[in-house]
Amino acid sequence: MLSTSSRLHTLVYAILLSVVLVSATVHFADFIAPYLEAYGSNTVTYTAVFSSLVLAPPASIIMAIYSHKLIKVQEQLLELATTDPLTGLLNRRAFAHRYDRESARYRRTNRPVSLLLIDLDYFKAINDKHGHAGGDEALTKLSDHLRTTCRYGTDDVARWGGEEFAVLLSDSGHQSALRAAERLRRQIETLQITFNDTTIRLQASIGAIVCRKDETLEQAVQRADLCLREAKERGRNRVMAYPEELANASDDEASVA
Repeated sequence: MLSTSSRLHTLVYAILLSVVLVSATVHFADFIAPYLEAYGSNTVTYTAVFSSLVLAPPASIIMAIYSHKLIKVQEQLLELATTDPLTGLLNRRAFAHRYDRESARYRRTNRPVSLLLIDLDYFKAINDKHGHAGGDEALTKLSDHLRTTCRYGTDDVARWGGEEFAVLLSDSGHQSALRAAERLRRQIETLQITFNDTTIRLQASIGAIVCRKDETLEQAVQRADLCLREAKERGRNRVMAYPEELANASDDEASVA
C-alpha cells in the first residue's frame, strides 16, 4: 500500500500531466498548421505529429518517474524478504540461500565452511528485568556488533530465532572457526548496553562446527545445536565444538584465519 506521501506525489504528477496535455491541446492547432499544410491535414498525420511532439515527452517523463519508483519498491520488497525486521540481519530464508552457495563453492574448491550457532545466556532474565523493549535493545546492539565484527563480504550473519544467531564463516576450517567463536564470545562478554539509565551485560554460549560437503543446512544446524546444548550444560558462556572439530583442531591447513 502506498504511503500518504507517495499518493500525494502521484496526484501532483497526474495534475501536472493534465495541465500539460490540456495546454498542448489548446495551442496545438495553431502550432501544427504549417505541418498540416505541408503534409496534408488527414487524421493519421495529425495524430502522429501530435503523439510525437506532445504526448511522447511527458509520457517518457512519467515512465522514468515510475521506473524509479518501481526500483525502490523492488529494493524494499527484497529487503523485507531477506532480513529480520528487528535486527536487520539476514533471516533464515536468506541465510539458507547463502549456505547453499557456500556449500557448492566448498564442493567445487575444497575450501571449508564453518558454522557458529550463538545463543545468549539468561536472556529471559534480561526480558524479566528490563522488559521486552530492553531485550530488543540488547538484540539490536548485539546484531550491530556481529555485523561489524564479522568479515564484510565474506561471512554471513543471521538472526536464527529469538536470542539465537547463526554465523557462516567462509574459507574457515577447524582452528579458525574455534578462534572466531572464542573471539566473539569474549567480545559479547564485554559489551555494555545502556537502556533506561541501566547497563545490560550479555554472555553467550556458542556451538562451532565445520560443515560437511554433503550435508544440508538443517543437518549442519542440528550438529551445531548439539555443541550449543553441551556448552549450556557445562555452565554457559563458553564455546563447544563437535568431537571431530576438537580432534582436528591442530590440523587446519585448509582454513584461512
